[in-house]
Amino acid sequence: MVAALTELGTFVLILYVVPGILAGNMHSLRKYVEHMGLAGSTPLGSTRSVVPAGRLGRLVAFSMLNISYHGIHHRYAMIPQERLPELADWLAPTQADELPPYRHYAGAFRDMVRSLADPRIGAQWRRPTSTDVEKVLQ
Repeated sequence: MVAALTELGTFVLILYVVPGILAGNMHSLRKYVEHMGLAGSTPLGSTRSVVPAGRLGRLVAFSMLNISYHGIHHRYAMIPQERLPELADWLAPTQADELPPYRHYAGAFRDMVRSLADPRIGAQWRRPTSTDVEKVLQ
């Protein structure tokens, strides 16, 4: 109301409303890209990590607090966000259900779109193997 009375409505729209909508949408999209359709049993198996290669990718990652190094964040949540790029080597897969890091968000996005038919998240959706059943019965 104050913006309307002072004729600053356009100013508020451009400097507050539009960035707020963009930020909210970026956060939601990032959340789905990094988790949807993954049923791994480890932090690296249940996340898609992006290690940006170019300047634009690094700028996008920085704008989201470097959360693109998502597997490291899930594994070691106490590491400050600004230190995550230094630890990119920790994203190398060590188990069969872990994904290597993506070089850009577009590749991770394409992978997420393929999972829309079965958008489950987490190891609880995996079908138990005979080995898993044997462990429970022992």
